[in-house]
Amino acid sequence: MNERYTFESAHPQSSSHIVIKHTNPVVPVLVGPQIPRKEREETGERYSRALLTLFVPWRSVHDLCALNQTWTEALEVQKPLISP
Repeated sequence: MNERYTFESAHPQSSSHIVIKHTNPVVPVLVGPQIPRKEREETGERYSRALLTLFVPWRSVHDLCALNQTWTEALEVQKPLISP
């Protein structure tokens, strides 16, 4: 059975919605601009931010990246927690 989680009580949909964790891995299908390339120096931070946003559970930006971290550093810290 899939795990179910409720929203925090302050969330506007807390009384009517839940989050379900799939038992089988699921990769989201993205619609919109492509994920920036990590090889290019000028897009490395945007690449890291995009991957963290998509593949790490979060409620605020501080769940993804500390104030004293770059997005690239934050991704390196979180990489072991992201399933292949």
